[in-house]
Amino acid sequence: MNNISADFPATEQRIMEFIQSQFSPGVREYSVRRLMGDASVRQYFRYVDQPGKSYILASYPEAFDPSQFPYKQVYDLLREIGLPVPKIIRMDGKLGIVLQQDLGDESLQQYFLTATEHQHKNLLFQAIDHIVAIQQQGENKLKSECTASYLALDEKKLSSELQFFCHYYLAGYRKILVGNDNRLAEELRRLAKQLARYPRLLCHRDFHVRNLILNNHQVYILDFQDALWGPPLYDLVSLLSDSVDLEAQLTLECQSYYLNHSTWQSSKLLQVRQDFSQQFSLTCTQRLLKALGTYGYQITVRGNLTYKQYIPGTLCKVVAALQALDEFPYIQSIVEQE
Repeated sequence: MNNISADFPATEQRIMEFIQSQFSPGVREYSVRRLMGDASVRQYFRYVDQPGKSYILASYPEAFDPSQFPYKQVYDLLREIGLPVPKIIRMDGKLGIVLQQDLGDESLQQYFLTATEHQHKNLLFQAIDHIVAIQQQGENKLKSECTASYLALDEKKLSSELQFFCHYYLAGYRKILVGNDNRLAEELRRLAKQLARYPRLLCHRDFHVRNLILNNHQVYILDFQDALWGPPLYDLVSLLSDSVDLEAQLTLECQSYYLNHSTWQSSKLLQVRQDFSQQFSLTCTQRLLKALGTYGYQITVRGNLTYKQYIPGTLCKVVAALQALDEFPYIQSIVEQE
C-alpha cells in the first residue's frame, strides 16, 4: 500500500459512504471530525452519533484484502496473546476503511505531562509487560501466512533506514551534503552490521508513547501493523527514548524491570544481559537516527512542521548514546553540529 491509486475515491467521499452504509444516520444528528495523525499514510476520523456513542475510522490510501491485511493479522495475534488493542468492529476493504473502538485521546505522551513519578513508573512497567508478552509468545503464535513472519530489521533494512536519515534529515532538512562522504558511510555500515548480529525477536516496530493509549487505567497498543523481527531491545528503546524524556534513574529502573521479566530462551537472554548497555546504545542510535529521518521527511516533503518539536530532544539522546558507545566519532560530529 505504498502508491495511492489515481481512481481511488477521495478520503472524505469514502468516509461518508462508509458512514451511510454502516450507521444509516438518516436525519439524525451526527459529527465526523478528522483527528491529527502521526507519520503515516493513514487518516483517522472520529464519528459521534446522536446518543453520544463514538467510533474511530481509519482510512487507508488504497483498497485492501481483509484476508491478507497486515493490521488484521497482527490484531489477531495480539488478541490471541491477550494484549489490549482497540476492537475492530468492521472492515471495508473496497473503501479502505477500518471501523474500531474509540479509546479516547489520552496517549501516554499526553498523560505523562501531568503524571506523578509513581504513575510514570507503573504505566511504563505495564507497557514493558506488553513488550515481554510479544517477545515470549509471539514466535509460537505467529502464523506463517502473517506478513510479520517474513519481515525483519536485518542489516539491509537497518542500513536503508540510516540512508533515510542521510537523505531526509541531513541533506533535506539540514542541507548537509553527504552523498560522497565515505567516513559517514563506513560508520553507518558498521552500526547496522553490529546491530544486526543480535538474535531477532518479534517487535511491534513503533512502540513509543504516542502509540500507547491509556483507557480505564489500562495501556492499549495502537499502530501495530508494521510488526516484524528485530533486535531484542528495539521496542524497549522506542518506549524509553522515542518522544519521551525520562529521568536517568527511571530509565535504569525500567531497563532492570525488563531484564528481570524477560524469560525467553536462556541463550538469547544471556547474550542480551552480557552487553545490555552496549546493545541499548546501539539500538538507540539507529532508532533515533531513523526517527530524525522521519521528522526531516515530514517537514520537508509533507510540510508537517509539528515534527520540529521532536528534533532537539532526539538529537540530545542520540548524542548521549553515541558518547556511551565511543566508536562512531564521525556520526557524532555531524549530529552535534548546529
